[in-house]
Amino acid sequence: MNIIFDLSGTVFGSSDRSLRPGMKEAIQALRDSGNTVEFWTSDPSENFEELLGREGIEGRVFSKWEPLPFVPDICVDDEPHGWMPGHHYKVPKHVSRQYPGSSILVAELIYISEKMNFFWD
Repeated sequence: MNIIFDLSGTVFGSSDRSLRPGMKEAIQALRDSGNTVEFWTSDPSENFEELLGREGIEGRVFSKWEPLPFVPDICVDDEPHGWMPGHHYKVPKHVSRQYPGSSILVAELIYISEKMNFFWD
């Protein structure tokens, strides 16, 4: 599956650019399961390429305003829009370390195309 993550408010805090709790591990688990994970943003992509590198996360950063070279199966975003391709997976906004978004459930992303939901304590 091709999964694309929004960066501001989803992977990184919208105000302080902190990494969402558990984000690096979630991305690695998705990749370990055979999924392709890339990123996109409506902000200048070079700002986030550096942030991803500092966090040890590899991946290409695309602009939301230009055509993608692939079709995502799932778009993970804090504010999904109807024009986004594939399934939309809305996550609570990650604002900052003081106001973190919740961790992303990897199992839900892996099985979302089958419309299955997994919840854990």
